Amino acid sequence: MSEYSITTVLGHVIPGDVARQLVSEMHIFLKRTLYSRSSSRRLASLDGCRVNIGCGDRPTPGWINLELRSASNVHFWDCRRGLPFSDNAVNAIYAEHTFEHFEPDAEGKYFLRESLRCLRPGGVLRVVVPDAGAYLRAYGRTWDPLASMRQLEARKEGWRDPWLGEIYCTQMQLINAVFRQRGEHKYAYDEETLALILRQTGFSRVIRQRFGVSIDPDMAPDSEARKTESLYVEAVK
Repeated sequence: MSEYSITTVLGHVIPGDVARQLVSEMHIFLKRTLYSRSSSRRLASLDGCRVNIGCGDRPTPGWINLELRSASNVHFWDCRRGLPFSDNAVNAIYAEHTFEHFEPDAEGKYFLRESLRCLRPGGVLRVVVPDAGAYLRAYGRTWDPLASMRQLEARKEGWRDPWLGEIYCTQMQLINAVFRQRGEHKYAYDEETLALILRQTGFSRVIRQRFGVSIDPDMAPDSEARKTESLYVEAVK
């Protein structure tokens, strides 16, 4: 039975978002069973590598790219359950629009502790998330700032979201979509909150950055398409 069919059947019993997440977790569990041991063996021996977490369809050449699927130049790995690298073996870690998908306590903080463990002294973790502070500052004004941030398209019936395909008639519909994303997003971050969590984890220096600007001259490139809505923060071990 296909993933769509399973989701459809479950959707008659439990809410649609929950059904989608349940089916997704089942598939991730099966992939972990199949691939995690071999991936761990290959990656644990690396030294001086650079890691792109949740690379999606944008793997960075020359980096170790981790995603919940395997493909050319992409390793399957569920980063919510730790990282497969040895202590002090990684030069840099890049996570663009991934961290907000982690449950903040059990998964997000664990991921940050694992990143700190793997990074070499002076290594940089770059975290890119939707900028909740910017969205909330724009909320309640005209649609223009929000439309610019999300690159919304004006339609007769409302504002179309090119990322999710949704039509928004109210600004609160947009805010819910950005911060919940059908149950996939687990937490909303502004600069103050993200910096606090990074410092609490043990990173020695936390800096807000701009698109394309990094402490590390060889950092993975940011996605131009996410520039308008993103918060960029770097933490140094």
